[in-house]
Amino acid sequence: MKNTAVKRIELNDFILNTMRQCVLLQPLDTEDFDKISQTFHATQLPDNSTLFEQGDMLTYIYFLVSGGVKIQRLAPNGDDKVLEIIRPGQTFAEAVLFLGGSRYPVSAVTLSSSTVVGINAKAYLKMLNTSNSLCINLLGKLSQRLHWMVNEMDRLTLHNATFRLVDYLLSHIPADSNDRADVTLVAPKHVVASRLSIKPETLSRTLKELSKQGLISLEGSEIELLDIEKLRQLISL
Repeated sequence: MKNTAVKRIELNDFILNTMRQCVLLQPLDTEDFDKISQTFHATQLPDNSTLFEQGDMLTYIYFLVSGGVKIQRLAPNGDDKVLEIIRPGQTFAEAVLFLGGSRYPVSAVTLSSSTVVGINAKAYLKMLNTSNSLCINLLGKLSQRLHWMVNEMDRLTLHNATFRLVDYLLSHIPADSNDRADVTLVAPKHVVASRLSIKPETLSRTLKELSKQGLISLEGSEIELLDIEKLRQLISL
């Protein structure tokens, strides 16, 4: 950990029950879950804390319990490019482990006060070698991840700022939602802009235009989606 304000916390029932729903751990029976839980490392981090830096040795894979984390990588021009914004219930850093990497190729920085649980990478890899059901489950997860990455490349290279922003906002609500919905941006707008590969001023201008059209309502980091059907029509191919 890079921040002296990082606080180690106990694994309470809420955290353990949440971890049982983690896609990396769902197939485990009670005995195996209890075994791997002995390697859990739960921490509370303040805003703008670095969990790990690009090039650090890979020791843990992570699950976000609460808060928000940005995954970023140093670009050739020296700027930090945000690759992904992690939301509660999501895992990160596991792909490096599965590819046999020994170091993190990206950095992870909190966007707000966050609770994360680290799963010891070596212990988890050892468990993978003894559980067929866990391996099959992860194959499904990795397939979904690959599909997401292909779609993400299309979104960032083939579509304009409005498409990227609307698609991003809709990703925060259930696919079957048809009524109004509230979206809270867990990251500052300049971070969201980096994630979407657009300039901050373009993001602000696009938000204002969607608001003028009566499709969204803005209040700081709170965005109300007023017409989900029309927003979906904007990104329909």
